[in-house]
Amino acid sequence: MWLRNLFAKTLRDLRGQILGWGIGAGLIGVMVIFLYPSFKDQTAALSEMLKSYPPALMAFFGDFSKMGTYLGWLNIEFFSYGPPILAIFAVVVCTGLIAGEEEKGTLDLLLAHPIRRWRLITHKFAAFVVATVLIMVVIAIIFVGSSVMIGETSQLGRITLATMNIVPITLAGGALALMASVLFRSRRLANMVALVVIIGSWFLESLGKVVDVLKPYRPIALFHYYDSSGALFGAINWSDVEILLALTALLFIISVLAFQRRDIAV
Repeated sequence: MWLRNLFAKTLRDLRGQILGWGIGAGLIGVMVIFLYPSFKDQTAALSEMLKSYPPALMAFFGDFSKMGTYLGWLNIEFFSYGPPILAIFAVVVCTGLIAGEEEKGTLDLLLAHPIRRWRLITHKFAAFVVATVLIMVVIAIIFVGSSVMIGETSQLGRITLATMNIVPITLAGGALALMASVLFRSRRLANMVALVVIIGSWFLESLGKVVDVLKPYRPIALFHYYDSSGALFGAINWSDVEILLALTALLFIISVLAFQRRDIAV
């Protein structure tokens, strides 16, 4: 019973984050979606104009060749840069699961209950996983509803799939932040390390598409395994999803083992 309460309490504590990030990201999507009718007759000309921009700049914003379509518009205006933004949610939440409790002096109180450390960290991370899925569900509902309102109803399944496709990369970022918080103790330092790695990964993958010297290093970037275009235009590369989920599991296991072996600050 107490373990269920720990999971439920953590998830309840995250309800503000779920609503805030879900509705906030969804409202960005609403703006993008409601702008589409005004721009759809000009997207082809805009796409041609943007092709003259430096390739290094265009690498950050996705495939402009499909910008004339509704899905291409969403890909450029939201799905290409949405995951790095949502990574902030993952980092803030997951560094707080252990390091946040420790800095507040409440972690030792939690461990005073009859609960093993691995169970505590597992239930807290499980709440983060559920919160991440719920955020994407909120975003998907807002996107689908807004698409219906402007008459774009033929690709609602694709939009939902592309939104849920953000879950694996967000979980991997969260697991990285959790590991950093266990290894470094300081939440501020863990936030900095996790954000540097995640944002650096996004830059490496984006620039690696056009900078030859960086291309060999793209596979070490988290965002090398996130592809919004696949979910929107073709098929999701499930091997990439599996890699992200496997990395999430590996980072989580490292976090559990490190947490089991270290002292708790009082």
